[in-house]
Amino acid sequence: RKKQRELEEKERSLELEVVRKIDEERKKVEQIVSQRMAEEHRLKDAEKDKKLTDTLKQVEELKRKMEQGSQQTQGDVLELELEGMFKREFPFDVIEAVSTGVRGGDIIQTVKTQSGRTCGIILWETKRVKNWSESWVAKLKDDQGDAKADLAVLVSEALPVGFHHFRQINGVWVTDIPSALSLALALRMALIQTANAKEVESGKDDKKDIIYRYVTG
Repeated sequence: RKKQRELEEKERSLELEVVRKIDEERKKVEQIVSQRMAEEHRLKDAEKDKKLTDTLKQVEELKRKMEQGSQQTQGDVLELELEGMFKREFPFDVIEAVSTGVRGGDIIQTVKTQSGRTCGIILWETKRVKNWSESWVAKLKDDQGDAKADLAVLVSEALPVGFHHFRQINGVWVTDIPSALSLALALRMALIQTANAKEVESGKDDKKDIIYRYVTG
């Protein structure tokens, strides 16, 4: 009976040991499966995050391109409006649009009298953006020199703080859009009057030369 009890105890101990080992192995398997599932979820989440980030970047890039295209279109429309308005208001002047991508403003206005005499050149630059930039003035000043223009005018929707209508900034005329025509009329008249004054002075010099040659001849 003693040996029988010992044998039964050993069998129970063996069963318990087998159950314990099976339970340990089961827990290990569950842990491995859980880790693998967590890793798979992590990779899937990372993949989703990357796709979402890439999509957002594409949306932002598309939005930026659309805004740039819209600003470019708005700028082209403003340029065409000014060009047409100048041609209607100043039929004797030569109004030329500067080709896109070519450095040197947007419109070149050669002021002429009814008789065809050239009185000066005005270089026009248009800006239709939200924020003002001081660099526009310096650039247009350089373009004025390259174009050999007498005057340079920047027509802009965005203006410096406290700016109203038009005024000169570092030798460049800056105006809002509604005041562009009024400024064009004033500047054109100033060029014509200056040209007339120069012609009168030149005529005086010619007469002086004639008299001098007559007296000393």
